[in-house]
Amino acid sequence: MNSQIKTEVIKYEAGSIQAQGFLAKPEVINQKAPAILLVPMWKGRVGFIDDKAREMAGRGMTALAVDLYGEGKTAVDNDEAAALMQPLMDDRAELQQRINAGFDTLCKQGVAKDKIIAIGYCLGGLVVQDLARTNQQVAGVISVHGLMVKPDVKTPQHWRAKVMLLHGAKDPMVSDEDWLQLRDEMSQAGCDWQKHDFGLAYHAFTTPGANDPDFGTVYNADAHRRSEQLMSDFIAEIADK
Repeated sequence: MNSQIKTEVIKYEAGSIQAQGFLAKPEVINQKAPAILLVPMWKGRVGFIDDKAREMAGRGMTALAVDLYGEGKTAVDNDEAAALMQPLMDDRAELQQRINAGFDTLCKQGVAKDKIIAIGYCLGGLVVQDLARTNQQVAGVISVHGLMVKPDVKTPQHWRAKVMLLHGAKDPMVSDEDWLQLRDEMSQAGCDWQKHDFGLAYHAFTTPGANDPDFGTVYNADAHRRSEQLMSDFIAEIADK
């Protein structure tokens, strides 16, 4: 564990917005280590995702937490989050431009461009799936309790990245239809994918404090711990490539 890290808010153009990402990196960058692109949930680039960037930097990896909404905007409640998210759900081409801009920004940080892993939570899980569709360089993507809605626009079908889906079996926000179409899409593209279902987990199972069974968001310590181990193994696999 490397406790010496540097952090900064980094501005970059992303589609139609001026984004404010959070960059965390070791004091001395290991250019052979994986780099991590972190994509937040629907409330935007909140403290949870910045803390993940710090954690990754402490483990010796450069990490960029992206800003999907522009100017570092975040939502204060679910209604505001839905209002921020819906335009991007309705315009997946714009969403894909924004995440690819984040990828390009991370590439400029002196990292190993062939070892970039994108990790997305909730909305961010859907976003990293779109990155795997559209980006030929990304080495791996991890979708954590991610949405699985198929884009309504024609996209490239690269799927060259290794893909890991970490999913709560009780997640009401992902239908069987959504999952099956995603599975078929990845398989037909020859993607190296894996999916892990946690039988007792709902949506947001990695989010401490989530406790709204009616909405479908409930923290699950066991699923959280298991998912962290699976992610560490996945990152190690990319590191060894």
